[in-house]
Amino acid sequence: MKKRRGSIMIALGVLLILGALGLAGYNVLDARRAAQDADLVQVRLEQQIERNKTAKTAPLPGQQRLGDEMPVEEIDGRRYIGTIEIPALNKKLPVLEDWSYANLKISPCRYSGSYYTDDMVLCAHNYASHFNGLRWIDPGEEVIFTTADGVEYRYIITYRETLFPTEVERLLAAEQDCDLTLFTCYIGGRTRCVVRCVRV
Repeated sequence: MKKRRGSIMIALGVLLILGALGLAGYNVLDARRAAQDADLVQVRLEQQIERNKTAKTAPLPGQQRLGDEMPVEEIDGRRYIGTIEIPALNKKLPVLEDWSYANLKISPCRYSGSYYTDDMVLCAHNYASHFNGLRWIDPGEEVIFTTADGVEYRYIITYRETLFPTEVERLLAAEQDCDLTLFTCYIGGRTRCVVRCVRV
């Protein structure tokens, strides 16, 4: 009886280990696919942004353009509002107009707000190719958002904080010292890494 129980426990242990390895393998492949998808879109989006470029410049911080709709570019049936560049992480990624779980598998997404009103919130998965590096980035680093019509908005990271997924109001709080928010989940998904930026 003891031998049989021991064999069952060993078999269960092996199954759990195989399941964990399978999940880890899937996550690695999913992250690799996301990186390839974002890279392909980024190249095409940059070409379209270059064609759309105008002589317009970003308004000064505090000069909000209420009610204006952000220009978009459509690629493969998805609508992009521009690109996000984080030089310290050597990242430049397309940004989708709206977030959904399907969209997050492609690239970072706008969660809420607008660059016109200095309250834009962007989210992305913690893939190595997306926002995983946010947890190590330091205040003072630059973030550049380029709109679909080629206008650059430049930001400086002011601080990083950790929030729970239930703290949506705090995430979206319109703080005076924050014009752009970037966030992603820490591994395990129990908390979020939130980076706050001010426009310069």
